[in-house]
Amino acid sequence: MSPLAAALAATHAWFEVNSGWAPPDVETMADWAVEGACRAPDDCWVSLRGTCPHGLVSWQVVLDDLVELDGGRSPGVRAG
Repeated sequence: MSPLAAALAATHAWFEVNSGWAPPDVETMADWAVEGACRAPDDCWVSLRGTCPHGLVSWQVVLDDLVELDGGRSPGVRAG
């Protein structure tokens, strides 16, 4: 398993024990993409497709994974 895949799995495990989270809206994701950075679900500021010091991936990675799992049918920001 790649380090990013392991961090994505850790993020999904984090979701299971941390309630009250919700993905950022499309406008927020677009603003972050312009900066080349993003928040992780635990609110760490990381590179757009990075991992925080706590082992969680950015929201962009989470949303990209959901789009891939859904066969590309889900809305979301997928910056280059």
